[in-house]
Amino acid sequence: MSVVSTYRPVKRRSKGEQTRNQILQAAIEVLASQGIKKTTHRAIADHAQLQLSLTTYYFKDIQELVNQAFTLNASKTISKANTAWLPAFELVESYKKSELRKSAIRTEVADKLIDMATKYIVDNIKHNATELAVKQLLFSESQNTPQLRELSTSHQSTLLEPCIKLCRYFNKETATIDADIMLTIFTQLEFRNILLPEDELDSKAIHASVQRLIYWILQVKY
Repeated sequence: MSVVSTYRPVKRRSKGEQTRNQILQAAIEVLASQGIKKTTHRAIADHAQLQLSLTTYYFKDIQELVNQAFTLNASKTISKANTAWLPAFELVESYKKSELRKSAIRTEVADKLIDMATKYIVDNIKHNATELAVKQLLFSESQNTPQLRELSTSHQSTLLEPCIKLCRYFNKETATIDADIMLTIFTQLEFRNILLPEDELDSKAIHASVQRLIYWILQVKY
């Protein structure tokens, strides 16, 4: 019996693609540590340990480089957020709609969602502070640059979608409003804590804020 192989060789990035990605990642890190005004070709080249001529070869315009760094960072944060939402959806969908209307079940679901959300926020602060700092910078700089404003709006809209999906399980009429409040509070909890040393990060305070929010959305009484 013959076996047809389904193996496909992994497509490797070209050296040019690797260098370009290295420059963009360096730009993200420089943006996070120095801000947009100090993010120059020279600063990026030094951080990436590359020749200056390489950064100007791949990105002749520093504004193009900065915008693409913001875009790459947005893509990373969205990907991680979408992955993090999957267990929440699986949890809620493991219950029947009739069960979710019961107070005891809602409390049970709410407590599990609170633990999930708190862990995600705390882990994000601890391990993805650079991405969060650039995300925060994007939102602040979008007020001055039309191109960044468009990216910021699209980024926020994409992050809002899973929040709306979750809120619809519990109250379809106010799902969009509830989701907007949820995303705003989660984002502020991240931004507020990214500059703190890890030993000063108050996970209990984050948990308390998340608990109050989730209980309110799921209409669970304390």
